[in-house]
Amino acid sequence: MKKINLTSQFIILFIAVIMITSIAFTTITMAFTTVIANQEVYNRLSTYVSLINQEHDDDDVHDFPDMSVGILIKRADGKYIKKDANEYISDDDLTKLLNKLQNENTKPDGVEKGEHSTHKKKVYYVCSYKDDFDNYTFVFTDDSYTNALIRNVGMKINVSFIFIVLLAVMIIYLWSNNLANRIKKIQNHLLDLPKNKYEIAYEDEARDEIGELSKSVELMRQEIYMNEKTKQEMLQNLSHDFKTPIAVIKSYAEAELDGMADEDTTKVILAQAEILRKKVNRLLQYNSLEYLQKDKEFEDICMNELILEVVDNLKYQIKVDIEFDMESNVFFQGYRENWFTVVENIMDNAKRYAKSKIKIVLKPDRLRIYNDGDNIDEAFLNSVFKPYEKGSKGQFGLGMSIVQKTVNFFGYNLDVTNHEVGVSFIITK
Repeated sequence: MKKINLTSQFIILFIAVIMITSIAFTTITMAFTTVIANQEVYNRLSTYVSLINQEHDDDDVHDFPDMSVGILIKRADGKYIKKDANEYISDDDLTKLLNKLQNENTKPDGVEKGEHSTHKKKVYYVCSYKDDFDNYTFVFTDDSYTNALIRNVGMKINVSFIFIVLLAVMIIYLWSNNLANRIKKIQNHLLDLPKNKYEIAYEDEARDEIGELSKSVELMRQEIYMNEKTKQEMLQNLSHDFKTPIAVIKSYAEAELDGMADEDTTKVILAQAEILRKKVNRLLQYNSLEYLQKDKEFEDICMNELILEVVDNLKYQIKVDIEFDMESNVFFQGYRENWFTVVENIMDNAKRYAKSKIKIVLKPDRLRIYNDGDNIDEAFLNSVFKPYEKGSKGQFGLGMSIVQKTVNFFGYNLDVTNHEVGVSFIITK
C-alpha cells in the first residue's frame, strides 16, 4: 500500500469534510434563497398593484422596468383592461382562480397573493379587490425572476465558497506541512541519537502536543545518556575491581609453579578467589535486578528472623558490638532472597566503616542500620547509591546500588543520613 504523508492526509480529510459541509450548506442556503426570492416577487407584485391603483388613467398602465408582468383590471363601472395577462395565465385558469378566491374570501375588500401552477409553468399573482371582486386588480408573473435571482445568488455563493476552500486548503497545507516537518525533525533526532552517543539535544519550543513530545524525547535522551555514561564508568571500574584479585591469584599461582610458594600461598589464592566470587555474585545480582518482575505476589517476610540470620552469618567477620532494638513480628512485603541481600549488603557496608558499634532498629515499615564510623562526604551523599561510585575511603562497589533498586522495587524508600557521630541507612514504607 502506497504511503501517504501527513500533509496529504490532512488535505484529503479537509477536502472530504468541506465537500460534505458544502453540500449541506448549499442545500440549506438554496432553500432559504428560494423562500427569500418568492417573498421578493410578492413584494414587487404588491408594489405594482399599489402603483396601478394609484393611477387615475387605467388606459395608460405603464411597464415595469425590472420584472415582466401581466395585468388584468376590472372596475366597478364595467371597465375591463387586460395587458399581457394571457402570457402567464389562460382565461379558463383565470376563471378558476377567481372562483376560488371568491369562495375562500368573505371580506368585501382585501389583497390576496399566491401561486397558480399550470401544466407549463408556475405563476405568481397578487390581487387587490373591492366589493366582492366587482372591482379588482390582478398582476401576474412567472418564475423567471425567482430563477434568475436564485441562479445569481447561487453563483455568488459558489464563487465565494470556492475562494474560501482554496484559501483554506492553502492554510491547511502550510500548517500541516509545518506540523509534518516538526515531527520529521523529532524522528531524525531519534534516529541520530545512537550515532552521536546521545550527546546532542534537540527540543521543539512550541507550547503544543509536539512541543511536549519533544520535551519527553529530551528527558528520555538525558536518561539514556546518563545510563550510558554510568555503564561506561561501570565497565571501567569493573575492569579495575576485577584486575587486583585476578593479578594476585595469577602471581601466586605462577610462584607455586616456579616452586617459590610457601604455606600461605594457597590461603592467599583462596582468599582472593573468594573476593572475586563475591564481586561476580554482586554483579550478577545487579544485572538480575534489570529483569526483576513481579511474577508472583509479594510475601510477608519476617524481618526479625532474617536480620538475625544475616548477623549470624557475619558473626566471625564483625569485630564490633551489635545492638538490637527490634519490635517482635515485624513483616516487610517482598521476596525473602532479595531482602536477605539488602540487609547483608547494608551490614557489609556497616562492618567496613564501624569503629566500635552497629545498631539495628526495627519498627513496623521501618528499618534503620547505624554504624559509628566517619560521616559520608556531603559531596558523595547524594550519589552513594550510584553503582561503582567512589566513596569517602576510596571504595568501589555495587552493594548500595543493589540495595536501592531492590528496596524501590518492593515499594519502600532508602535514605542515608549523617549523624553527629556515625551514619544511618534507613528503609521506610
